[in-house]
Amino acid sequence: MRWDSASLLKIYLIGESVFYGLYIVMTRNIFILYLVSIGLDIPEISIIILLSTLASTMVSIIIYKHTKVFLIKIREKSLFFHALEKLIFIPMAYLSDAAAITLFYSIANISSIFSSIYVNLIIYNSFEEADIKDITAKRTIALNVVNVLGYIFTMVLMYILPASMKFQVIFILGGLLGVFSTISILAVKIENVDTIKMFSQISKPEQLFSTSSFFITLLTSANLLGLVWTPFLVNILGSPDYIVVAVNFAGSIASIISSTLWAKTSFKKLRYSLGLASATPILAMITPSSLLHIGISAYGGFTFTGANFLGNFLFARYKSWLGVLRVSILLTVIANVSQLLATPFGLIFQNNYSILFISSTIIRLLSVAIAYFTITEVAVVPEEYARTYSQLLYTNSISGYMIIVDTIRESIILSLKLLAIATAILILYILYRFLFFLMGIS
Repeated sequence: MRWDSASLLKIYLIGESVFYGLYIVMTRNIFILYLVSIGLDIPEISIIILLSTLASTMVSIIIYKHTKVFLIKIREKSLFFHALEKLIFIPMAYLSDAAAITLFYSIANISSIFSSIYVNLIIYNSFEEADIKDITAKRTIALNVVNVLGYIFTMVLMYILPASMKFQVIFILGGLLGVFSTISILAVKIENVDTIKMFSQISKPEQLFSTSSFFITLLTSANLLGLVWTPFLVNILGSPDYIVVAVNFAGSIASIISSTLWAKTSFKKLRYSLGLASATPILAMITPSSLLHIGISAYGGFTFTGANFLGNFLFARYKSWLGVLRVSILLTVIANVSQLLATPFGLIFQNNYSILFISSTIIRLLSVAIAYFTITEVAVVPEEYARTYSQLLYTNSISGYMIIVDTIRESIILSLKLLAIATAILILYILYRFLFFLMGIS
């Protein structure tokens, strides 16, 4: 794919990231805080996130299965949804009904599917691995620099505005600023869309399965931590709104610093960030002071940035055999599936914060185990062992899946047979009762 200048394209993408960062800070990053402020608890919040994420996950899977349909007028569709995702938060700030909020948040999440795939496609279709790492790091740095400024601005607004209108003002500003991220990529065009390489068969399914499993578990742990941390600060530690925003602010500051460090680090060294990041949920659970959570957030932001880079960089390497379009869509599918997997924990364990924090830790440790023993680029075991473990994980998972499917199918068939027998018996009983009635037999 040809561009007038790769540097100009990077400027457009960094500009998109800058305004997207402002939108994220002033809408999505305080969305759970907003739900808590209107009186919703963890189960109610979990239902909203679960239903909206379920809708967006279904859309992302449909796109993954029918990529050719997605490519039809891709630029027009993607830019429309790119802007809609931001603007939908403006009316959402005036809603207090859970059902209405769920509907609007679902629209925002579905819109983000199209915008995320489009941006991923631009990056992975325009650059090679080294440039993908470069633009990913620069976008992350820009995103987090803007996050810092956005959090300062948001904290000031939280502090000075009356409770009755602060979320309305912040959501409106965030939505309008977010539209500038769409304007930033208006000039970007994906040429020769029809010639984008698509592979019908995946040449290394076990490698893709291991990496996807690692990334899904890592992001699931992060989403679960995000789901429980804000309510814990507000409801258990009694933290004011601006302290909660300061916690997020500290994470962004640390991420800026760590982005410059992790961006040019080898895969073998990136694995250290993954191991260190596993301590964040437990540290958050055992720390009684809300002010100390600012430091924990900084630690978590520093280590998780490296772990997140690891997942993105692995897929940048795989694009040569996986295909640009499949990588672009798969990253979005993984993000949505991880969000979907995190929300049932809030429904099951509700306000049991200790179990939720521990669950986040266990899932993160699972991601560490998958990476350290099955992904050759970061494995702590010899590469031939990692390949063997990866193959075992893949084949055993496939076998387990088939057993579950067969069991469910046999159970459904058996249930239908029993239902048919019961229905036949009931019909015979009604028939005999009717005949006896006609013959005058009680």
